[in-house]
Amino acid sequence: MPVKDCQTKKLIIDTAMRVFFAEGRIYATTQEIADAAGVNRTLINYYFRSKKMLFNQVVKKAIKEFIGNTDVILSSDLPFREKTEKYIDDFIDKLMKYPYLESYLTVDIIQHRLKKKDIVLSGEGQPTPLKQFLKEIQKEMEDGNIPGTKPVHFMLNMVSLLIYPHIMKPLQMKLLDLSETEYQKILSERKQIILNILFPEKTLIHN
Repeated sequence: MPVKDCQTKKLIIDTAMRVFFAEGRIYATTQEIADAAGVNRTLINYYFRSKKMLFNQVVKKAIKEFIGNTDVILSSDLPFREKTEKYIDDFIDKLMKYPYLESYLTVDIIQHRLKKKDIVLSGEGQPTPLKQFLKEIQKEMEDGNIPGTKPVHFMLNMVSLLIYPHIMKPLQMKLLDLSETEYQKILSERKQIILNILFPEKTLIHN
């Protein structure tokens, strides 16, 4: 029995994450994952025993990466607008790198992990960094820097504007008769459009 190699295990997990969530091949076989990683299929069984165990580790890694980096940004001391831009940049980078991940995690977290309490979002109830960010949103509203409403609407608007064009990409390309290149250009324009919606000119806020 060979000694387990952490680098080989990491290679398999990283490759599986790319196959599942960058290429959208959720039902890829262990042989296909092994071929993509350039390893023997028996190594996957050796390190993970089954595709299901490998998939679970990949999903846990994805959740940790998404939540961890987001928490760092939201808990930073950056000015509010700069922090928001950084959050948007980070979110877009994740969606571009793993376009099939967000839709899977949405269903998986809501239907399975939250019910089983198999995911911890850094604290009881809402994540602490998110609570702090909501307080910052409230202050920006009180100062008249952004339109006044409930802070949660600002957050929901931002996330919805980010996610929808990515998870609905195949359908929207079909409905709007857009090529891959054309749609990618639209996605690249999203950041400024979202910022314009979230941070309208002060002259427009009171109209």
